[in-house]
Amino acid sequence: MLRVIVFANVFMVVVFGVNSLIGSNYLYVNRKPLGPTLLDVLPEWPVYLIFMELIGFLMFLLLYLPFIIKDWRSKKQQLKSTVN
Repeated sequence: MLRVIVFANVFMVVVFGVNSLIGSNYLYVNRKPLGPTLLDVLPEWPVYLIFMELIGFLMFLLLYLPFIIKDWRSKKQQLKSTVN
């Protein structure tokens, strides 16, 4: 998971540079969108980027939770079978 977070942040820095060069706003890293969006409830740039990362991290954990539980249960079963 750390590898994904590092890659996403490096990608975001690259996109920020590209956005600055060509005047675009991919990934909304240079500014908030012009129209009304859910990002309007977050603080201003650049602080909202941190909130977006936290929201993304929580979504990642929520989506990955079933696999974490499955792995935990299978490890627990393996430990039971090796003890008996």
